[in-house]
Amino acid sequence: MLKRILLLCISIMLLFSVSVCAVDTYGGYNMPVDVTVNGSFIKCVQKPIMVDDTTYIPLRAFSDSVGGTILWDGSKRAATMEKDGHSFMFYVDTNVCFVDGIEKDYSSIIYQDLTFIPLRAVSEVLGYTVEWDDLYLTVKISAPGVEVLEACKDYSYQFEDVLYLGKIIQIESGYQPFVVKLAVGNTVVNRMKSSKFPNTIKGVVLDTKYGVQFPPAHTDRINVTPSKECMIAAKCALGGADIVGNALYFIDVKSAPSSWVHNNRPHCATVGSMSFYE
Repeated sequence: MLKRILLLCISIMLLFSVSVCAVDTYGGYNMPVDVTVNGSFIKCVQKPIMVDDTTYIPLRAFSDSVGGTILWDGSKRAATMEKDGHSFMFYVDTNVCFVDGIEKDYSSIIYQDLTFIPLRAVSEVLGYTVEWDDLYLTVKISAPGVEVLEACKDYSYQFEDVLYLGKIIQIESGYQPFVVKLAVGNTVVNRMKSSKFPNTIKGVVLDTKYGVQFPPAHTDRINVTPSKECMIAAKCALGGADIVGNALYFIDVKSAPSSWVHNNRPHCATVGSMSFYE
């Protein structure tokens, strides 16, 4: 009886193993990895994920970006991507992948009801060059002969936005815990979205319309290379992770216990030693 129970448990685990994955996280958020093809950020219904330092991207998003064709076999419950004479068959219910009819030891992952595929493995079969940019946490793919359709491009942010947001997070909260870095990033992103401030991250960081907004940004400190943690916080903030609501201002209560902001703007959050105001 015990043997039967064990066999049943193993069968269930195998059946659903493709749907279970430990996504790499930082500070409680998925690692904010991006993918570019020939310099263009790729638009995804769900952002790419990392699992054990391997980047996975939604099958549909990748196929569309490189001009592939997707076929669905309902009887096999398998999705096939065809591109430049190559065929990739990913089975939904099992950890099986066939490349040009040959079984491979990598497979797809089901995450949030979408099929994600291992980006580097598939790209290299297609003859693409794959580079990991550790500063921007971005997989950069060079795909000769591929013209990314406009509908597949993501203009939510660009490298300059990530860099300048990472810089101001480093300058204003580099010694603080990750949650404070994220909150500072949220505030700068909120300013970018507000009609009262410039509509780019760089513009917000260097803004002088109502006086110098971030004085250290107008010194040599702006030349800093942000830490990886600050860049992760920047990308999380740009990607929509929000912990301070509508905050447009912040002060470090340890260094500025009383200020114009403190006395004139509604308080909306306290994160670490930072207070945030609308």
